[in-house]
Amino acid sequence: MLTFLIAVLVILLLTVVPVMVAARIVGAGRTGFWICLLALFVSSLIVGFAVRLFHGGGLLAFFVAPLGFMWILDTSYLRGLLMVILQYVIIAVIAVVLMFTALGSMLHVKDMMHDLPINNAPSQSV
Repeated sequence: MLTFLIAVLVILLLTVVPVMVAARIVGAGRTGFWICLLALFVSSLIVGFAVRLFHGGGLLAFFVAPLGFMWILDTSYLRGLLMVILQYVIIAVIAVVLMFTALGSMLHVKDMMHDLPINNAPSQSV
């Protein structure tokens, strides 16, 4: 039970904290933890509805996701779009840091990257 609670806490922190940081960077009106969690939830619902309605994802999700941030965090659409970009960048940085620190060494990420089937042989010209 305790490990489940710790896992939920870590997942919440890894998903909500980038939104909080992005909201503070763009100068959103509201930047608290619970309001950012609500904005993330509403944004996910809007993206899910749009993908279901228009039968596709991709860039549609990228341009619809700021609506939830715009409405809940009291900001403009362009700032919401910048929040989405910053959120992805922050999550990518966190993933890279975790991958190459203690967690990465515990999961043997370096060994997995070394064993990737990448063809490094020189290519022949015709």
